[in-house]
Amino acid sequence: MLIRHVLYLQRADVLGGQQATVLEQLREAIPDVQLTFADCVDAVPEGLKVDVVITPTLPWLSDALSRLGRYRWLHFLSSGIERIWDMPFDKQGVLMTKSSGVHAAPISEYVIGAMLHFAKRFNRYVRNSDQCRWERYWLDELTGARLTILGLGHVGKAIARRARAFDMHVIGTKRCPGHVPCVSGVVAQDAIWPYLGETDYLVVSLPLTDETRGFVGKQLLSCLKPGAVLIDVSRGGVVCSDAVSEAIDQGRLKGAALDVFERYPLPESSPLWKREEVLVTPHVSGTTPFYLDRALGIFKDNVRALQEGRPPLTAIDVNAGY
Repeated sequence: MLIRHVLYLQRADVLGGQQATVLEQLREAIPDVQLTFADCVDAVPEGLKVDVVITPTLPWLSDALSRLGRYRWLHFLSSGIERIWDMPFDKQGVLMTKSSGVHAAPISEYVIGAMLHFAKRFNRYVRNSDQCRWERYWLDELTGARLTILGLGHVGKAIARRARAFDMHVIGTKRCPGHVPCVSGVVAQDAIWPYLGETDYLVVSLPLTDETRGFVGKQLLSCLKPGAVLIDVSRGGVVCSDAVSEAIDQGRLKGAALDVFERYPLPESSPLWKREEVLVTPHVSGTTPFYLDRALGIFKDNVRALQEGRPPLTAIDVNAGY
């Protein structure tokens, strides 16, 4: 694909801080590229013809695209793209790619931190520190613990690599099961049930699709080994919050670290806020100072692949929904 003109869309409060990096990175990969920046629909020139649109999943994306005279490729700066399916623009007639793997390092670090949070009872010690209370507890280890990862994509694989450094036993799910480094067993999503009863830590890193929506609910959590820990770094809607509270009440879950929820922000009325056993974070597990560089690096990898006559590395599967 010959790329001459790229349109870069971004929120107005973010664009100014990104323009210099975008110019530097893209001109390194495509020296003669022409770049147009837009921070709202009206900033997109009517009838503009471009080869590529680089964009987050902006709420005004469809309107921006409707102003274009041509575009052949949409590259999303995020790995999660579930919002686009309700947007009225053509998804079959253009190439679409996403920034798969952009979150792998920060989210895998978050998961390790969350497991240590519960294994070493940091939540209890923080509360005791606030009260100047000296209490000693017998702590757990991650060594030898059984980790089940629902979703061995880029993030899941990075979690597995870091978990093996702690000598954990790792199994996980993949749409097309096959060998995954650092994972002892890989099965399809609907074949994970027999392994849940041996799971010490359950990490959810699935995309949100029709197949995964509500997958981690009452039935699945009831199959877990009593005292397991749930860590949700997927997309809001894969895990049922009410089922998590119920599983904690029943002793099925010892704790849960939740970074995503069905509703944003988590309502103040949610019982999850005040639960001693729950670590609530506001969808920050994927944040990192290196985000833009990594997302643009993934775009450049796709450019090189196309220039060499290879398929893009992070193409969106319209039929699969991610």
